[in-house]
Amino acid sequence: MPKRKKLPKVPDYEGMGVHSGNAEIQKARPLQSLSETDLTLPEFKILDAYLARINSHDNSKRTVRLEKGELEKALGVTRILKDDLNKRLRHLFQIIEVRDDNKRKGFKLINLFEEADAEQDDDGLWQITLTCTASAREYVFNIDNLGYLRYRLKNVVNLTSRYSYVLFLYLLDNRFRKTWSIDLIDLKALLNCNADTYKQYKYFNDLVLKKCHKELCEKTDISFDYKPIKRGRSVSAVEFTVATVSDELANASDQLPEQLSIIDFDDKPQEIEYGGELANLLGSAACDDEFSPEQVRVLQDLVIKAVPNGDDIERCDYLIHQIHKMNAYDKDHKTVKNRFNYLRRMIEQELKEKENILCSQE
Repeated sequence: MPKRKKLPKVPDYEGMGVHSGNAEIQKARPLQSLSETDLTLPEFKILDAYLARINSHDNSKRTVRLEKGELEKALGVTRILKDDLNKRLRHLFQIIEVRDDNKRKGFKLINLFEEADAEQDDDGLWQITLTCTASAREYVFNIDNLGYLRYRLKNVVNLTSRYSYVLFLYLLDNRFRKTWSIDLIDLKALLNCNADTYKQYKYFNDLVLKKCHKELCEKTDISFDYKPIKRGRSVSAVEFTVATVSDELANASDQLPEQLSIIDFDDKPQEIEYGGELANLLGSAACDDEFSPEQVRVLQDLVIKAVPNGDDIERCDYLIHQIHKMNAYDKDHKTVKNRFNYLRRMIEQELKEKENILCSQE
């Protein structure tokens, strides 16, 4: 019997930066509705590998080449069969429905990609060139006004469950809320768990939620807890509480080079530093470059109060969410005359509502 050829070592993400874990994805919120399509986990990962390579602010460069080994890394495998890759890429070319709240009818039909070129070398590693369609560009590039999720590719590479992938993005999108609940029916619809098998919460919990909880806490930078909420004797909703690893004492070996762990800080109260991603976002085109330095400081203070225990990325996510709400309201009503005052009042009103809830609980 001939000796089996040894599989090649899959290299690091050579085209995605020196630190493969730092490859960042910016995904427009309307693409969250892809969870309701029949796209599989490998297909979501191929899309993420594409998004990790683009400059989301340069729509002139919508063709991306994944170098040899990059796709294998993104899918978490050492080798991809030709027929399987062909099937996955073809599936990504289907017409899909994007539910876009900015559209008056609520959704849009698009194709994600218009061209794919795949070449395999003698070692079995693939080089893939992907080009997104013109119809997909508004959900891939210049997405500041749509609102978007930001996460590192390393968070999804090792996931083995489509349920875990979809739940990860849902938790990421809502983590600024810290604790919230979702109706059980809506959660099942989100995860596409509509079969009779999941009718009873007990089986839905055992077969889906428990496994997702274990995988996400082990393989991603989000840790969370959940519990059922009953109405009478039946479970009617699920409450989630999210805390990222950065909120806890992380293992130093898992720390990214630019990150600081809790042990890097002393016990003295920290002064607010007016800089970083939050200040850059407030002074960027996402906010029409219209805020003065003093207005940036005011809004930054409010965002920090609204997300007191979050990091810079979480606060940016919160701010982008508020900007998205403001833009959607302005598009429908055309009544936002002063964006600074409107955004400030939105956040202040939310802080007041939170304070009233806390007072009522005391």
